[in-house]
Order: sequence, then structure tokens, then C-alpha cells
Amino acid sequence: MDYLRIIFPLFALYMPLSALALDAFDNVIITLRGGINTIIIFLFLVATLIFLWGVVKYISAAGEEDKQAEARNMIMWGVIFLAVMVAVWGFVNIVLDFIFDSESTILTPNDSTQIPQQ
Repeated sequence: MDYLRIIFPLFALYMPLSALALDAFDNVIITLRGGINTIIIFLFLVATLIFLWGVVKYISAAGEEDKQAEARNMIMWGVIFLAVMVAVWGFVNIVLDFIFDSESTILTPNDSTQIPQQ
């Protein structure tokens, strides 16, 4: 029983610290989410610039087959990068919302909604 006299006060002193740790963890997650979104926006910009540079090169090639093929290749890679970035951005946000947000965005009927009857 003597160990309870030691453990209980230590546990009581530790509880407020655990609440502070939870707040710090939430701040870390918010910072990481903001950083990831900033990186993804920058990569969207890069992919868009690659695509547009490919379009400019295609227009300026004006009949030269090798330059047009190179420009088509840049356009294709720009579109692929954009598609990958949209997929990554969506996946990251879905995972973060699923794991760390407590709000449900799925609409479910409850007592306050009127469900049509046949």
C-alpha cells in the first residue's frame, strides 16, 4: 500500500502535463499539415510550368518534328505530374482528416432530418 501513496500523487501531477502534450501534438500536426500543403502547392506550380513550357515549345517548333516530339513529351510529363499531385494532395488530406479530425463529413439521417416516405 505504500507504493500507492507514492504513485497516486505522481499520477495526479502528471495529468496536467499530458494535456499540455496533447496540445503540443495538435500544434505539430497542424504545422505538418500546413507544410505539406505548401510543398504540394509549390509542386503544382512546377508541374504547371512544365506543361506550359511544353506548350510554348510546341507552338514555337512550327513544323520541326524532333522539336515537336520533345515538346509533346514535356506536355505529357506536365499532365502526368499534375495528375500525380492531385492524387497525392487528395490522399494526404483524406488520411489526415480520417486520422486527426473528429468531425464527420458524411451526411447521415438523424431525428431532426425529414426522410421522404413512399
